[in-house]
Amino acid sequence: MKNFLYKKAFLRAFDRYKESEKELIILADKQIRHFYLTQTAPYGLRIKKLFEKGGEKTFEARVSDKIRLLYVESKELVAFAFLGNHEEVRRYIKSFR
Repeated sequence: MKNFLYKKAFLRAFDRYKESEKELIILADKQIRHFYLTQTAPYGLRIKKLFEKGGEKTFEARVSDKIRLLYVESKELVAFAFLGNHEEVRRYIKSFR
């Protein structure tokens, strides 16, 4: 069973979105959590593993055509790390490499 955590960058980004976009993000969050229970993901999220480092896997989920959600999976934890458009996600990832 995984524990779920929301990083500060994720929560700050979430607060900047409009209500309609927040609803999509919440739905994506629920679908990701459901994935860890059932091991089946809806096609619309288009989850893809970006990279793996030291036992942690970083994934990107497509919330909408303009919003991407990054999360990091470790042995017992799934951390929702960042929200943004494609370019913002790319810059966020580069800041850690």
